[in-house]
Amino acid sequence: MSKKLDPRVRRTRQLLRDALVELIDEQGYEKITVQDITQRATLNRATFYLHYRDKLDLLYQSSAEILQELVSSIQPAVREKKEVDLLPNYDQPHETFMHLFEQIALNSKLYKVYLTEQTIPYFAAGLKDIIIEFVANGIALMEPNDQKLTVPRDMAVRFYAAAFLEVIIWWLEHDMPYTPKFMATQLMHITIKGPYMDNPFQQ
Repeated sequence: MSKKLDPRVRRTRQLLRDALVELIDEQGYEKITVQDITQRATLNRATFYLHYRDKLDLLYQSSAEILQELVSSIQPAVREKKEVDLLPNYDQPHETFMHLFEQIALNSKLYKVYLTEQTIPYFAAGLKDIIIEFVANGIALMEPNDQKLTVPRDMAVRFYAAAFLEVIIWWLEHDMPYTPKFMATQLMHITIKGPYMDNPFQQ
């Protein structure tokens, strides 16, 4: 949510967003009403309509806010790096990987409900686009020259983006059994070296 919003407005929107997520988890989106949302948020309907036209508007706006928060958390770390050195120390994952998992952990209930339990296509598609851009930026920083890639750039981006998204979904489905730092470290390791201690394809 925008930092320019009045704290009371932010709190009201947070209450409504949390109520929406809880109710979607319990009942599914189609069954809930504005009255259900306001009752769960302990707010009145007039307050709801000061902020949103209907429950779909709440869903879209709250989803957009969460996704924008994710973008804002990972983009500065990418823009500020002219060169990316990922190889020397796997115990200190690159900050973009850390920011990705930390931000998802901050809103884990929403991500879990919208991605795994009651899939919200609008949200899932938005996150997919963000991950694709995240991966594309990372590959571009590591190797901007297409001639030095072993596969077409678009193919590499889609491959890694799909893998990243599935890892995130797995992490959420299993109630985040590992810390954001551990996840960032392992994802970085797999991205660079694969899952092997030693390359089994080398003699």
